[in-house]
Amino acid sequence: MPRDTDFLEAAKAACVSWDLNPIEINILSHTENVVCRIKLSATKQMVMRLHRPGYNDLEELNSEVQWVQSLAHAGLPVPTALQTETGDYYCSVDIGDDAHMEQRLVGVIEWVDGKPLGTPLTNTSQDVVPHYKTIGALAANIRCHSNQWDPPEGFKRRRWNVEGLLGDTPLWGRFWEAEPLTDAQRMLFRDARELLQDQLGALSTGPDRFGLIHSDLHLGNIMCDGDDLTIIDFDDAGYGWFAHEAAVALHPGFGEQWFPNAREAFLEGYCSIHEMDSEEISSIDIFLAVRSLMIVGWLNARPELPLYEYFPVVIEAAEKAVKDLVSSS
Repeated sequence: MPRDTDFLEAAKAACVSWDLNPIEINILSHTENVVCRIKLSATKQMVMRLHRPGYNDLEELNSEVQWVQSLAHAGLPVPTALQTETGDYYCSVDIGDDAHMEQRLVGVIEWVDGKPLGTPLTNTSQDVVPHYKTIGALAANIRCHSNQWDPPEGFKRRRWNVEGLLGDTPLWGRFWEAEPLTDAQRMLFRDARELLQDQLGALSTGPDRFGLIHSDLHLGNIMCDGDDLTIIDFDDAGYGWFAHEAAVALHPGFGEQWFPNAREAFLEGYCSIHEMDSEEISSIDIFLAVRSLMIVGWLNARPELPLYEYFPVVIEAAEKAVKDLVSSS
C-alpha cells in the first residue's frame, strides 16, 4: 500500500495535466479514493480524487462526469469536473515504488465550502434531523431527473440490482464470508441474503421504481454550508431502486432514537417533489437491511483503511438489522 507521501507526490505530478500550481496539497480523506485539497491561493482551491484501482474504469468515470454535469444543468447542487489542458477529465499517475507500484486515474472537481453532515460509519448527532427534509427533496429531484434524462451513447455505470447487491459476486463484496464473522453470524447472513434476494426479486425494476441514483447518499457525502447542502462523491452512482437511495440516506440514523423523526422528515421532503406509494415506502426497510450487510462486505475488503477499526460495530449493527428483518418476515 502506498504511503501518504506517495499519494501527495502523485497528486503534485497530476497537477501538471490541469496546469495547476498549488501552494499546498493536503489529503482530506482516504476511504474508497484518496481525496486531496489542492490549494492554489489564499482564496482558491480544488479537490483532486485519486481513484481506487479496479473500481471504476475510464469509461465509467467519464460517464459519471456526464451525469453529474446534467444534474448541475438541471439545478441540482453538485460540484462539476474540470478538464485537463488536453480537454480530458482524467489523467493517470503511477504511485509508490517498484516494490509497491500502482496506477490510479485522477480527476479534479470544484471545491465545495462547508463540512460533511456526518461520517460514513460513526454515530451522528440528532442535529442532522432538520436537514432530512432537504435531503429527501434532493433525492426526489435526482429521481425526477433520472426519469427524463437520456444517457448519451456509450454511457456506462454499474447496476445495483439483485445481482449487484446480493448476487454471487456483489459489487461491495461477499459479506456473508467476511473473515471476522462467527459461524453463527455467517449462517445468519447467508439466511438473510436468501430472504432479501426473494424480497428484492419481487420488486419492480421498471422506470417508475428503478433508475439512475447516487446510491451512496449518506451524510458524509452531503456537504453543509449554513442552510445550503451540496451532494458530492458520485463514485458509486449507477442504476438502482429509488427506495435504495432513500435507505442509504436514512441508514446513518438506523437504530438511533432520532431515526423515526429523520425518516418522517425525509419522506415529507421527498414526497413534496415525487410521491412514493405505501408499497415503495415499505420497501425502504428491506434496503436498510441490505445496506447494513453491504457495509460489512465493503469494509471487509478494505482492512487498510482507518475505518476498519469500526468493523465490530458494523457487524453488530448488521446482525441486529437482519435479525429484526427475519423476525418480522
